[in-house]
Amino acid sequence: MPPPPAPPSEPAEISACLCLQQLVATLSAEMNQKKQALDGVNQQLSDLDAQLAQARANLNVNDLDAVARYKAVLEHRDAAYRQSIGPVHADATQATARYNERVNEYNARCANRPFNSALVADIQAHLSCPRAR
Repeated sequence: MPPPPAPPSEPAEISACLCLQQLVATLSAEMNQKKQALDGVNQQLSDLDAQLAQARANLNVNDLDAVARYKAVLEHRDAAYRQSIGPVHADATQATARYNERVNEYNARCANRPFNSALVADIQAHLSCPRAR
């Protein structure tokens, strides 16, 4: 059985891990926000699809106002669909990728490391992390 990893000797490594931990939390919040936006668009799309299905079943093609209302809902649905596959989807996908990348970095670099808890607390009290990009 290999020996456990040696405790980090440099406060810089502890600092880096604490900053990564903060970044992961920030990216998690951003990812959740982007996913909620996507879920909202997808829910809107689902609601519009149901509205269209109901309207289509009762549509009188001889009633020009009814046809115009149906077309307006259809245009609204098409716009929601474009959002669901366009920028809203791309934002959610990119936010998830950034989060996963940082989590993987944190796990590889910092997880299960035997940090000195007193040193961690001291560094945490005076931690200054670079701004997230």
